[in-house]
Amino acid sequence: MTTLLGFAALSIDLGYLYKVKCEMQVAADAAALAAAGQLATLDGDPIEAARYMAFDYAYRNKISNEGALIDPQTDVIFGQATIDPETGNYAFETGTGVIDAVRVRVRRTSDSPAGPINLFFANIFGKSEKDMWAQATAILVPRDIAIVADLSASHNDDSEFYHMNITEINMYDVWAALPGGLDESDPNYTPQKAGPTWGDYMEQAGFGTETIDSSYDPTSDSGLVYLPRYYSWNNTTIENLLAAQNYNADEIDAIMSSGYDSDSSAWKARVCVALGLAVWRSGKGPDDYGQPAKWQVEGLYPGNGNDWVGWSSELTWAESYPYSGGSWSAYCDYVKSTGTKMVRNGDSRLRYCFGVKTFVNYMLEYEPSYYDCPDLRFAPAQPMQAVKEAVDEMMNIITDLETDDQVSLESYCTVARHEVDLTQEYSAISGRLNDMQAGHYESWTNMGGGIERAIEELTSDRARQAAVKVMVLLTDGKANVNEWGQAGDYYNGPIYAKDMAQEAADLGIRIYAVSVGADSDTDTMEEIAEIGSGTHFHAEGSIEDYSAQLAAIFQTLGGKRPVMLID
Repeated sequence: MTTLLGFAALSIDLGYLYKVKCEMQVAADAAALAAAGQLATLDGDPIEAARYMAFDYAYRNKISNEGALIDPQTDVIFGQATIDPETGNYAFETGTGVIDAVRVRVRRTSDSPAGPINLFFANIFGKSEKDMWAQATAILVPRDIAIVADLSASHNDDSEFYHMNITEINMYDVWAALPGGLDESDPNYTPQKAGPTWGDYMEQAGFGTETIDSSYDPTSDSGLVYLPRYYSWNNTTIENLLAAQNYNADEIDAIMSSGYDSDSSAWKARVCVALGLAVWRSGKGPDDYGQPAKWQVEGLYPGNGNDWVGWSSELTWAESYPYSGGSWSAYCDYVKSTGTKMVRNGDSRLRYCFGVKTFVNYMLEYEPSYYDCPDLRFAPAQPMQAVKEAVDEMMNIITDLETDDQVSLESYCTVARHEVDLTQEYSAISGRLNDMQAGHYESWTNMGGGIERAIEELTSDRARQAAVKVMVLLTDGKANVNEWGQAGDYYNGPIYAKDMAQEAADLGIRIYAVSVGADSDTDTMEEIAEIGSGTHFHAEGSIEDYSAQLAAIFQTLGGKRPVMLID
């Protein structure tokens, strides 16, 4: 019997202890992973949150049919994970400034909350209890993150008349942010003079109606003037401005007359003179009242003396065209055209309407690139501005969490480009993005190329072997550039993007896809996120709505740290 009891003690008690040891390890693993996840919390004290989660998750696991009890103050230990350069393995160190790792001990000892483990048959040998313990260490895994930003021209559509019927566009904010307007400290500042103006008429009219949505009526907007071709104009304001510039009555009659509008350049010339963008060297003599012509008063070189306001031969520019892309002639052609998004999709009544609104819209629609209008990088064109602010928020969160993350910036429009190397200088990411604009380089959407640039950076020498590889893909539209670089291919563009997503997934890169706006191809973005074992986030609604949604999304992404056990 003694021998049999000895074997029972050996088999049953040792088997029981083995089972308890496994249960303790499971509890420690769960508690450590749960606690480590709280180190990236954005609300409250992460240390206290980690202690609570460790206690909670330990207790949820049973040890000998009882919840595992730990002392949150002594059994939860915080430290930093460091990488051994020789082995590439993580080590846990305490006493460092940056907390990104937690070790949890689950103890059943005489000095632990639940006491030691009670034995069964070992009592015959005078052994009634056993001290046992287990521990686990979990870390916030550092990330190598590639931000892949869409810089196609559609990223300013919510600031154009093009989208006025689906949202309240913020063209006023864009105009007010352009350099050249009066500062609010200027005694002459008014909201109507917030942004730059060009020519006497625009200076006097200012911006006009600020709210632009589906109820907007351009015919009642004081900031616009209707100057159609083949029509003589009846506008007292223009006539008074011309008279104040010393044009005599005959010159004013000629400028207001449609008599020579069969020649497009003549109509454009009188538009530019009426707006105060140009001066007409008419060559006409004194009018019937003896009033001398403007050129006689101001010493301008005379023209040929006829009533035709000649474009090349009789104009002196009073207002230099402000940007390298476009011209005053091209602006006139734009406002005249029936083929613009402003007229086709916005409001047909905007045709032939001149003012700061239609000029700003012309730049956003036709000349959005940095090379054509670099001032637009200062303006909050939407949804580009919302994307800039969201990425900036993510960089601030990563900074505040004192992570060991590296971040790069890739961009794509017609051509995809690598912008910023993987770095821990997070301000370099937001700084570079803030210095760019919708359509910065070109207009189309090469999403596949953007993913390809991210793959190259996340597999470069700058990427770390032990870091989790993450890609954050941003867009407001549809992939329309194929793998051969051909633009306008809406069939092969998404295929190229999904093929590159699969290549990234095969390399272990996780993809978070973020789309913004009602016109996004959310189905493709959902597929890309699924291929990349990530999540698709979508923001839409008014500018205010999707700006708030994007901020929340990027707060999540900034703190969405993966965790893993290292022992």
